[in-house]
Amino acid sequence: MIADDGAVRAGRAFPTPLSGELRARTASLHDQAEVLLGLPDSIGGRGEYADWLGHFLAFYQPLERNLGAFDEWRVLAPFPPDSEHSRRLIRDLEALGFDSRAMARLPDAPCPTLKTFAQALGARYVLEGATLGGKVILRELQARMGPEIAGATAFFGGGEPAKSSTWRVFRLAVDRYGAQRTECREDVLAGAETTFRALLEWFEPFVTDKSPLRRKQPEHGKAGSTDASGPEGALK
Repeated sequence: MIADDGAVRAGRAFPTPLSGELRARTASLHDQAEVLLGLPDSIGGRGEYADWLGHFLAFYQPLERNLGAFDEWRVLAPFPPDSEHSRRLIRDLEALGFDSRAMARLPDAPCPTLKTFAQALGARYVLEGATLGGKVILRELQARMGPEIAGATAFFGGGEPAKSSTWRVFRLAVDRYGAQRTECREDVLAGAETTFRALLEWFEPFVTDKSPLRRKQPEHGKAGSTDASGPEGALK
């Protein structure tokens, strides 16, 4: 079995596969992200859907550029070496009527610091793992507002083919890497944690602006409106 290859290296035993250790180490951060984002309930219509996609793009695109700077991704074979989430986000936004020039004006999110390939692999774990939750989110969105987002579901759908086996292939590759490169395990864990924290930092003000309490503030004499943060303000 791939997950067991090199489970004992230089006399040191690692009974927990690296993917399992990643899940345990990032469980609290994962839960924080789920609570903060509140998806799919945070998306109320087509405009908000586009707004969320735009904010995800601003996070994923610079991060994936940084991931592409490392050339060791072949170790994941047969899992695809290239991370293509931002490409799917762009396709979805184009399907919703936004053009590439508008997307280019989106501000980039601050990227997590990834100094080694192992740290980049930890970041990739976060992105690939999010695809599983995306499929659940998409099913609920399609049940509620299917016609409004028709043709713009590649990001949450995880691309084609969108199968759970794809995640299994990735996990096995991560486990193999962790067994063969035991000295890099801590870097992988650190990369995943750093990426989760960067995502939380990027989305916290976005979600706060969209909260019902924040929307009601102008009624109490407070300046500002959240309309400018919507897709028409950010992407057009």
